[in-house]
Amino acid sequence: MLTNASVKAPGKILWIGGYSVLERPNISYVTAVDAYVTAKLEAVDGNNVEFNAPQLGMSSKGTLDPKTGHIHINVPKELELLKAAAEIAVRYAVGTGKEAQGFKVTTSSDSAFAYSIAGGRIVKSGLGSSAAVTVATVGSVLQAAGISHHTHEALHKLAQTAHSIATGKVGSGFDIAAASFGSILYKRYSPEIVKGLPPDFTNQQLVDLVSRRWDYEVEKFQMPKGFKILFANFGESMITTKAVGSVSDFKKNDPHIYFDLIKELNEDNNKAVKALKAAKEGKAAAMEEFRAAFDHGRSLTKKLGIFSNVGIEPDDCTELIEESKKNGAFVAKLPGAGGKDAIAAISLDTASRASLRKFWKSRKLNILKVKPVSDGAL
Repeated sequence: MLTNASVKAPGKILWIGGYSVLERPNISYVTAVDAYVTAKLEAVDGNNVEFNAPQLGMSSKGTLDPKTGHIHINVPKELELLKAAAEIAVRYAVGTGKEAQGFKVTTSSDSAFAYSIAGGRIVKSGLGSSAAVTVATVGSVLQAAGISHHTHEALHKLAQTAHSIATGKVGSGFDIAAASFGSILYKRYSPEIVKGLPPDFTNQQLVDLVSRRWDYEVEKFQMPKGFKILFANFGESMITTKAVGSVSDFKKNDPHIYFDLIKELNEDNNKAVKALKAAKEGKAAAMEEFRAAFDHGRSLTKKLGIFSNVGIEPDDCTELIEESKKNGAFVAKLPGAGGKDAIAAISLDTASRASLRKFWKSRKLNILKVKPVSDGAL
């Protein structure tokens, strides 16, 4: 028997590990931020199922099979993640001996996840709404079924699986991991773990998948005290799947050049992480070591885009980043997959961040009010 439940999951900013995190066991650093997607589940009598996404103006109704947990419902493309997340969680619950019944899930997201520009067009902010809605929905079903999601292990694995099924691909999973665990150092799991689940998998196979050990590595890690972040949008959008596809083509065509570049990039990323840890311990030289490794890693990521014929860091954005460093930013980059989606920066004090905010406003950037948080799904 289900109870009413509500779970929220945070957005993220990937500071270290863009593209290189796709290759195991390369390091990445991602912070969760205080912008959340909330999934509220209401138990209903019978076997009816309803998904509501008021901010998208969408809803769908259907039914579920109480014996198997399969959900029979036609949803628009925008709600496919919601359906996949709910069904995976329900099937897992049934597989562990819980009873399935009808429910209604309603999602809502903080305004930082999307914003309107001229003409009423809605542009995603780049904070990871897809991962957050997946984690929040899985969490709400687990909570409603009386399965504790607070260890986050089952939540994380189910969300990774649902996201892969809904999108038809196995990504690095850093965004799902951040929505589940919070601000973390992350090394991805082997894709074969999820790919090994057959298309017609049984509930027991799903339970077994969650029960087995995955080889991802997660270490909770918050930014050093004094770091002030600023995050803004350009008003355009980077199609991550297209960018990753272009990089994948480069990998296939020039594997030696690709892997040499990724190896060098991961070495810089490890240096940057090591310096961050030293900075938290108060070592004076660590900040400059972090900046040097971060900036060199950024330049290698730009080179990766050039080799892949995709604008991971376009020249005008390189100019903006360098100008930002003259106007209050200690470091800055195009986070995640890059492109003219968003820009993120770290300043070392409030005055520097205020100076950077003024500069970005002069460049007509849409600045979002977010700050790092430690925890993942709540």
